[in-house]
Amino acid sequence: MAACDVLYHDPAHAGPGSDGWRPCTAPGQVWTDPELVLRFVCREHRRQLTALWAAGLADRIRWARDGLAIATPTTPKEAPGA
Repeated sequence: MAACDVLYHDPAHAGPGSDGWRPCTAPGQVWTDPELVLRFVCREHRRQLTALWAAGLADRIRWARDGLAIATPTTPKEAPGA
């Protein structure tokens, strides 16, 4: 089973030569984010990621590796004359 793809900040590891971001070593399960990207995410981080997406803070998430895009997200088209 693949490890979780989330990076988390650990202040104990921040300092010279390190920015403090560490990979999560928990086993991950397949998760599709709202932008239709498949990733491996552990149960604890899945809850946190869902909350960050809902709060509009997805740009703060750091990933250990790229996910696999499964589709192009679509946005609703505006009505003519809107």
